[in-house]
Amino acid sequence: MSFNSMTFLIFVCFASFLWLLWLLRRNRVSLGLPIAYLYSLLLIHAPGAYAHIVGRDFLHYSDLTEIGMRFVALGSMCFVAGVWWARRHSSCATIPVRREKDLDQFCWFCLIGGWALIYGLSPLYQVPSISAAVEKGGGIWMLGVTLGLRAACQRRDLKRIAMWLGALMVYPVLMLLLGGFLSYGSAAIIVVCAALTISTRSYRLVVVGITAFVFLSLSVFVNYYAHRNDIREKVWGGAPLEARMDSVTDTIQGFEWFDPGNRTHLTALDERLNQNYFVGLAARRIQVGLADYLNGDSVWQGLLSLVPRILWPDKPVFAGSPQIVSKMTGLHFSPTTSIGVGNVMEFQINFGIPGVVIGFFLLGWLIGALDFKAAVAEARGDMGGMILFFLVGVALIDPQGSLVEMFGGSAAALVAAYGWKWGWSQWVTHRSSTENGYSSPNVSQLKY
Repeated sequence: MSFNSMTFLIFVCFASFLWLLWLLRRNRVSLGLPIAYLYSLLLIHAPGAYAHIVGRDFLHYSDLTEIGMRFVALGSMCFVAGVWWARRHSSCATIPVRREKDLDQFCWFCLIGGWALIYGLSPLYQVPSISAAVEKGGGIWMLGVTLGLRAACQRRDLKRIAMWLGALMVYPVLMLLLGGFLSYGSAAIIVVCAALTISTRSYRLVVVGITAFVFLSLSVFVNYYAHRNDIREKVWGGAPLEARMDSVTDTIQGFEWFDPGNRTHLTALDERLNQNYFVGLAARRIQVGLADYLNGDSVWQGLLSLVPRILWPDKPVFAGSPQIVSKMTGLHFSPTTSIGVGNVMEFQINFGIPGVVIGFFLLGWLIGALDFKAAVAEARGDMGGMILFFLVGVALIDPQGSLVEMFGGSAAALVAAYGWKWGWSQWVTHRSSTENGYSSPNVSQLKY
């Protein structure tokens, strides 16, 4: 393997990210969803490639990692090209800004409503189809925190910044204490913080902030990875909440900043933030004839996932992807190991390079269009429309998942979004009639 070529591939990914940042900041009509996706994608690929550059003396299968990174670099460029295509005719006219009071109430509506759905209706997770709508619909809390934190930062209101940061950390902390997983909570943090990369005026501050965020992300990861077995043993073993908190506290007390010269840290990056290995191994097996292209089979399964299971109880499609990863890589995984096929690998094992190019271009176009429409809806005061586009867009931000999960999740998010849109319109109507003594027009239906 040429380490110069690996460095070049990482540089291409970095350049794609900067291109995307510049593209979205040109007119700032964005909630940062494409940023959240590309950052999440690179987070599970680039650190592992970096580890193989620095730790080339002791890490193995660097050749497979490089093969995977080639597809990642190509996919990153195609994704940004898709976002550009979705926004190529965009123009930002001067649109009336909503009143502060409306924004505050909307933020609290999203936050409290999302938490109530996630934690109050958790028994519905056992009901087919409804469980998916409840799970994806609960993500509306991220929209409330995104808008609230963004407004607080723009006003430089330290008290409100602290309040919304506290609200942001509720879900990740509970996911860690109740589920033993860090990834779900970190995904929510990335979605919320991505919006700040658009709204922050200073480009230099944005670059410094992203750099610090990357370093903090890697530091949190290596510490969690070192203690995750203890944390999960407590959580999955049904230990009392106090014992679970003690295990997390131990992690915090022994916190170490990420050190590129630390062999343990680099090994952690290679083992969990190096999806390139699986991508490269699958590509190599296809090349030598040990596996065949799927020729769209998993794409078809993704389309079938759009049919609600409540209407098709025997639907032969399930979320999760260990079986497809095992089939294409020849590896066998423990039932307790969470392995996702990921967008890069799934596009590649279906149609090769054309699959990566077209797949990421379409994904960039779709997320870019939803993000743009959500931002325009907010600017026009159509908060119901913003909910619609935001929830579907967030459901597509799953670079380590499968197409079945992405398609099925986005469909469930759409159903939930229509419910929230109706709920917000009812909230506005009731508030207007009680505060003003008459019924005002539905804000979500105003035209500008």
